[in-house]
Amino acid sequence: MFLVRAVLFLKIDLLYRKIKTILDLALWERTKKKLNMSVNYVQQGHNYPLIVASNGIFNFSIDRTSHLKSDTFIECSGGVFIGKYFHTGRNLTIFSSNHNYNRPSSLPYDSLDIHKPVVIKDFVWCGANVTILPGVCIEEGVVIGAGSVVTRNIPKYAVIGGNPASVIKYRDQDAFEKLKKENKFN
Repeated sequence: MFLVRAVLFLKIDLLYRKIKTILDLALWERTKKKLNMSVNYVQQGHNYPLIVASNGIFNFSIDRTSHLKSDTFIECSGGVFIGKYFHTGRNLTIFSSNHNYNRPSSLPYDSLDIHKPVVIKDFVWCGANVTILPGVCIEEGVVIGAGSVVTRNIPKYAVIGGNPASVIKYRDQDAFEKLKKENKFN
């Protein structure tokens, strides 16, 4: 109990948060430098995006008009490619590799990573807490509902949701194309 009172009295908990924020920002800046690109980031929480590669090879690209939000985790050793005007909510998770469990040399899986690229095309809007699995291609104009787990390719203009995500309906293609032609981008 003494330690808790000392931490509160000295405000060490507040100092820790400030130091963690500075260290997270430094890691984010280092990641952007390693990727050799500018990545737009909208902060809506405490944690910066984390972009990692299990094999040490960063195979990642994102258009300068797109952005990521807090608590994003992208594993890009299999390749992650994000097009124009991609918008996401907090806590997006993208995996581009998986363990070998079909014919493993040990259980529950072996050390072989299976790499499959993830492609997210232009004008995709992704809600909070979405997970995208390896090998998925999300076509133009897709809306992904919060909490969805995307396990397969998604066609143009689809509105999807669920676990696994499935098509709920489609956007009005004519209205979408009209706005696109008029350069009405957000």
